[in-house]
Amino acid sequence: MDCVGTDEVAQSYGGRETRNALASVTPELPEERVRLLEQTLPTGPIVPLDLFSRGTDMHRDQFKRTRAEDYIHNYPEMLGLKVNAKAGIYDVVGLTKWRGEKSKRHIEFGEKLGLSAGSYVVFDFWKQEMLGVFQDGLDIEIEPHDTRVLLIHPLLGRPQLMGISRHITGAYSILDLSWDGAKNTLRGSSETVRGAPYAMWFYVPDAVRVAEVRAASSGRDVAVHQRTAGRSLEIGFAGQEQRVDWELEFASR
Repeated sequence: MDCVGTDEVAQSYGGRETRNALASVTPELPEERVRLLEQTLPTGPIVPLDLFSRGTDMHRDQFKRTRAEDYIHNYPEMLGLKVNAKAGIYDVVGLTKWRGEKSKRHIEFGEKLGLSAGSYVVFDFWKQEMLGVFQDGLDIEIEPHDTRVLLIHPLLGRPQLMGISRHITGAYSILDLSWDGAKNTLRGSSETVRGAPYAMWFYVPDAVRVAEVRAASSGRDVAVHQRTAGRSLEIGFAGQEQRVDWELEFASR
């Protein structure tokens, strides 16, 4: 089975015992669960910290006569990750709804995330879509017992990468990324899983359009599909055994 590499999993979680444990259960997992593992492993060299805990307003002797929905869980409702990698400098924010009803939340970019004033483009990882460009923050709905994962990029005023299908952080698998302003070209390289679909999403300003998309691996062209929705551009191709070098050329409208 050619999904996330067992060697990568072993490195992330401690070696042969974990690798064997995952290998033993993977054949029994539904396809969507295997896909979830692919998109969240390997883990980054980070420790998540909950900076916004609320604790609980209940005493231990109240637990037996209280519904689970009434208990205020001492679980993180918002986790933030600062990314500084080949994929760019941006924030990944996870928001979880632990209870059984839908809720609305407001994310303040400055107060909650420590971001400077300016415009930010927000990409929803699980929905695989751009939510839009926002200034100071945004309001978001979270379904019962659900988690939203948002990638929040500073708006650069040119075409830019927003997210990838390979990994929840948007960083793992991006080996190189550069912008050539003289040629209006965005270039990059990705490490993919052979045969598995690989997709990337880009923000494209109104003033430009994509003129050509190319990809190659080991000197051979790789077939690329593309789809545009407003200011969002999705490109995708089948994963290759070796790194894939890709190039997006843009032109004025």
